[in-house]
Amino acid sequence: MVEFTPVIILTGAGRGIGFAILQYLLGLPNPPNILATSRNIKSIEPLAAVHKNLEVVSVDFGAPSSELKTVISESVINTAVTRWGRIDALLLNHGSLEPVAKIDVASLEDWEWNYRVNFLSNVELIKSALPELRKSNGRVVLVSSGASSIYFTGWGAYGSTKAALNHLNSTLALEEPTITTVSIAPGIVDTDMQTSLRGVHGKVMSSGENTFFNSLKENNSMVKPEDVGAVLANLALQVEKSLSGKYLNWDDEILSSYRA
Repeated sequence: MVEFTPVIILTGAGRGIGFAILQYLLGLPNPPNILATSRNIKSIEPLAAVHKNLEVVSVDFGAPSSELKTVISESVINTAVTRWGRIDALLLNHGSLEPVAKIDVASLEDWEWNYRVNFLSNVELIKSALPELRKSNGRVVLVSSGASSIYFTGWGAYGSTKAALNHLNSTLALEEPTITTVSIAPGIVDTDMQTSLRGVHGKVMSSGENTFFNSLKENNSMVKPEDVGAVLANLALQVEKSLSGKYLNWDDEILSSYRA
């Protein structure tokens, strides 16, 4: 049997959960080949200099819709296939909470930007990668959020895109039975997003919501990026077919074997 090194496309790798996923994958005894994207690649460029299995690409998934298809096809999918000849998994982690604004003052332009970043870019990434994923019986791991079904003041754009992502996951599982796809809620993770919630976005949310998010930090109750990152990375490497189409929390018992 011919051995091969799997190829994973990881988005949103520059910080937070994505950076934790990247570090976990690079630290494996037999790491995969990785194409890692981020809008700002300063934090991950040095890794590419010492890890020959890592390709780093700067991508703005909030680009206008007229540009998005070309950006994804040429900068992401074609780059991976040209370098390694295959794609085995998409680990789609990029996203943005902004705009945090109540509906009565929301900007449609801001919502459109959020939908390009959090949802439409994922649709285009999957669509562009499908020919290669079909060849490899590949995997798609979507990073969703509990906000897809739990509601906070001002989170209408973010939460609705994550709900759409969960539906996309189930639809993909139905339409592409040779590809295994899962949508994972990572919990409330100790990242820059939480720092913003306790700061500038607190002005939009209710006092009770502010108290909730601040108490998580004070009580050291948030999820560590490296813990959820390991689960997401292992799912991208070897998710079992029986999970296809499911929306799960990262710490569900059914995912215990994917923990580091």
